[in-house]
Amino acid sequence: MPYSRLTLCLLYALTVAGQVVGEDRHPAVAGAFYPADSSALAAMVQKHLAQATDLPVIDGNIVALIVPHAGLVYSGAIAAHSYKLLEGSDVNRVILCGPSHRYPVKGASVYGPGVNWHTPLGTVECDNELCTVLAAGKGIDVVAAAHAREHSLEVQLPYLQSVLPDFTIVPVVVSYQDKHRIDMLATALEGLEYDSRTIMVASTDWQHFKPSSVGAPMDSLGIACLLDLDPDRLATLLASGRVEMCGGGVAVAVTRAALSKGANRAKLLRYGDSGDVSGDKQSVVGYAAVVLYRHSAKENDKTKQAPDNGELKVEKKEPYYLSASQKKRLLQIARQSIADYLKDGAVPEFEVTGILREPGAAFVTLEKQGRLRGCIGYTQAVEPLYRTVSSCAIKAAVEDQRFTPVQADELAGLHIEISVLTPLEETASLDEIEVGRDGLMIVMGRNRGLLLPQVAVDNGWDRDTFLEQTCRKAGLPPHAYKSPQAVILKFQAVIFGE
Repeated sequence: MPYSRLTLCLLYALTVAGQVVGEDRHPAVAGAFYPADSSALAAMVQKHLAQATDLPVIDGNIVALIVPHAGLVYSGAIAAHSYKLLEGSDVNRVILCGPSHRYPVKGASVYGPGVNWHTPLGTVECDNELCTVLAAGKGIDVVAAAHAREHSLEVQLPYLQSVLPDFTIVPVVVSYQDKHRIDMLATALEGLEYDSRTIMVASTDWQHFKPSSVGAPMDSLGIACLLDLDPDRLATLLASGRVEMCGGGVAVAVTRAALSKGANRAKLLRYGDSGDVSGDKQSVVGYAAVVLYRHSAKENDKTKQAPDNGELKVEKKEPYYLSASQKKRLLQIARQSIADYLKDGAVPEFEVTGILREPGAAFVTLEKQGRLRGCIGYTQAVEPLYRTVSSCAIKAAVEDQRFTPVQADELAGLHIEISVLTPLEETASLDEIEVGRDGLMIVMGRNRGLLLPQVAVDNGWDRDTFLEQTCRKAGLPPHAYKSPQAVILKFQAVIFGE
């Protein structure tokens, strides 16, 4: 009997690259990256999922998730925000993509078909059909050694096993994440045919071993690319070193493939770093949970509409608005957060509603007798606004490297000011910058500096001086903003204080 096309593909995949596929993949990092005991692991995962609150409404079909992959004690609570979205869903197939940290794969490696992946929580089967299609593609081999000790995919399985009753995986790793291999993986993923019950997962951590105050702004630039659905800009930032991700190429490829599958929205679910757990904010690894999904516009969707002349008209965005009571509540949160942290190291929780629970970027500035005492913030909306204010208030009090940590007896004499930021927007011309309205961020290579809108007003600067001082803040020559390599971003702020 002649072999079918599928059978021939299977025979090819079973022998490709001299590897024998069929040996099950057993846990490599149990007892190191997560508990080896099944009960302890299940309890950890369930705790993380239970803590994944404040999730936004996803008004569409999930196409891809971006998740971290460090030891679960550090990154698991962040990753759980992505996997929480899958609870109660009908997803039954996961294309799991991550970096190969230990084995130098020339292209990419898929470990299947005919392989079961084991964790302390049970067994996960590979999707033989999609594994076979990938293994037969250009630049993708079956290299068992690339998966033998790799953790980037393994640490995702306990969460998937906890939220999905029955699913298969397509496990893929890449080591050299240059443009050629990113394009190769993106093309392969785009070419796969699957239904709405299949999702992709990109496993990546962000910047490594920098102070949180340095790493968070770097990560925010990359996260902004994902939220803007702009994988090409992310690839450029990765190549320049302005963004660092150990699985950056994987995230670029998965985002490109997600766009080809109809993804048209993205939301940040949670951002954090290892210092949130260890307490060491001087050397952290960044983690982010992001969802890419396909939103189907309804007839009453007013974000875009075509007028009679056929030109696309975008509805004007309303200015960011906070009521007086919301501003007062944020100031209360900032002061209470500092007080509780200075008292016993605790980070309090708060009951809030409405816009305060939505993702928001903000800076918190502390002054003492009219002099700056600390200022730290996030330029991208990485957490709900009230949590951003709480976190930045504590960081401004104890982590601003320019000052000694605030002491408890100083708190009563501190004045707190909060600046809630609009999204960063790259300027096409310096004429767009308006002193008194806009804040500035300048990025050039690994240097970056940000000044809030009120800084220029308080010092009586004109636009050129504002640009020069922002360059100085970035550690650059004052006229560096004129360089073609300089990226100038502007933003506005809602500023209020006690």
